[in-house]
Amino acid sequence: MNGLISSVPSQSAVRLVVSGFLLLTIQSVLLLLSPTLDAAASLLISVLTPIASVAFIAAVVGIPEPPDRDWRSRHGR
Repeated sequence: MNGLISSVPSQSAVRLVVSGFLLLTIQSVLLLLSPTLDAAASLLISVLTPIASVAFIAAVVGIPEPPDRDWRSRHGR
């Protein structure tokens, strides 16, 4: 997968960025709606923030794709 820094980013990278930002947006809205920060909100923040951060970092760096397999050479043709 080509990351967002490459000249041709892949669809997976774009999807990871969108989903990461969506998770951060949901987290922000939930924090704005709560009058006080209790234990449940703290747990929600601690779960959503690392997931969104990993999705964003994976999108920027890019995840390596498996190499193409050449089946013709494998069968000796």
